[in-house]
Amino acid sequence: MSPSARDPYVYPGTNILINLEDIRDQAALNCFEAQTASANIARLAINPIQGTFDVHRLQETHRRILGKVYPWAGELRKDIGLMAKNRSGFVVAYGPSQNVPGALESTFAALKAEKFLHGLKAGAMAQRLAYYYSELDAIHAFRDGNSRTLRAFTADLAEAAGHRLDWTRAAQAAEDRQRLYHARDVAVMRGDLSELSGIFSAVLGG
Repeated sequence: MSPSARDPYVYPGTNILINLEDIRDQAALNCFEAQTASANIARLAINPIQGTFDVHRLQETHRRILGKVYPWAGELRKDIGLMAKNRSGFVVAYGPSQNVPGALESTFAALKAEKFLHGLKAGAMAQRLAYYYSELDAIHAFRDGNSRTLRAFTADLAEAAGHRLDWTRAAQAAEDRQRLYHARDVAVMRGDLSELSGIFSAVLGG
């Protein structure tokens, strides 16, 4: 977003995201969001999402995880323009919100053309999962919650293709998550998938 633009997702005069509990304290919101999302991710194992791996499934994944936190859960970000985050030692920029629908359509068309990664061995699967993870992260479909959504989505994608993706190996401890964020950010900003592919290789099982 440009410095003069107002973020429609936050309470006026703050950086706190508008939420269903009307929490106006950032630390309290962080705690509520983390606990709620964690519980909802666990429920996905009991009641998994079905259907084709497309934009609608990505949206449903986000809605299932954050639907009790934010009124816009499951909705593609809009009216926010460019987004940027300062993380992993450099600023990561995401495309303008008006480009999100078209970018998602192209990405999922490519995934469909690759037969949703069916028939790949572990090494090739790790590389292609890293590619699609980085592409979807670069699009940054949602205002918040993209990381958790992508972890759940790619785990489901891998399982449907005959592999098991165990994120507890790389996204449970804070240090591990920072390593994942750095690898992802390098992939997005520099097009270098080597670190991210290595992480997928570590968390992927047959």
